[in-house]
Amino acid sequence: MDSSIIQEIKIPSEVPVMTLSSTVLFPQAMMPLYIFEPRYREMIDEVLTNNRIFAVAALDESSPIARELETPRSIAAIGIIRACQKNPDGTSNLILQGLARVQFKEIVCEEPYRKARITQVHSKPGGSLDLMDTIKPNLLSLIQAQINLGASIPKEVHSFLDQIDDPENILDMAIYTTCTQFELKQKLLETRGILPRYENFYKFLKSELRRLKIIKELRDNLDDDSIKKN
Repeated sequence: MDSSIIQEIKIPSEVPVMTLSSTVLFPQAMMPLYIFEPRYREMIDEVLTNNRIFAVAALDESSPIARELETPRSIAAIGIIRACQKNPDGTSNLILQGLARVQFKEIVCEEPYRKARITQVHSKPGGSLDLMDTIKPNLLSLIQAQINLGASIPKEVHSFLDQIDDPENILDMAIYTTCTQFELKQKLLETRGILPRYENFYKFLKSELRRLKIIKELRDNLDDDSIKKN
C-alpha cells in the first residue's frame, strides 16, 4: 500500500487502542504483532469486520499508577491491518501499517477493550523548505556510514529508504527502523515540526556514528596488540 493510497484513507474519529510497553508505531511503518490477550483477540475480530484500523500507543511508564492503569501516551499512531493470519489456538499474527499520528482526546470506554476519540496530528515544516531537500541525502549518508562500521542495520534498510522520495516519509521510516532509544523515538513521534524532528534524529545518528568509531578503534588496537604479542 503506497503513501498515496494511505492518504486517501479516511481517518476515523474513534478507534480501538492497543497499549504496549516501549513500542512506537510511525506512519508508513510496517509493524508485526502477535495477538494473544483475550481482550485484543476480541478487538482484532471487530476491527477486521470494520475498517481494519486501530491505534498503537506507548505505555506511559512515568509512575506506578500509570503503569497499573496502562495509561497511553497522548500522542500515538493509528495503523491499518495489511495482513492477518488466525492461528488454531485463537491467537493471530498480523502486519499493521502506520497511517497517521494522532492525539487522544478522550477515552470512550475500557471494556471489553479500550477505545478512544482521536484527532489527527498534522506535521509542519518547522523551518526553511530548502533544508527539506537535505534530509534524504544526509540520512542515507549517515546510515551507510554506520553500516560500514558494523552497525546492526540490515543493508536492505538503506536500499529501501533510498526508494522513498518524500522527506517526512523517509525521516519517519529511518527513525522507525534505526532508532534504538524508546524515549527518543516517542519524542520524535510527538515532534510536529519535520525539520526539528530531523535535527534531533540527526544528533542521535551522529552520536551513534561516534560510538561505532570508538568501538572500531578499540577493536583495531586490540588486534594490533595481539599481533605484537605473537
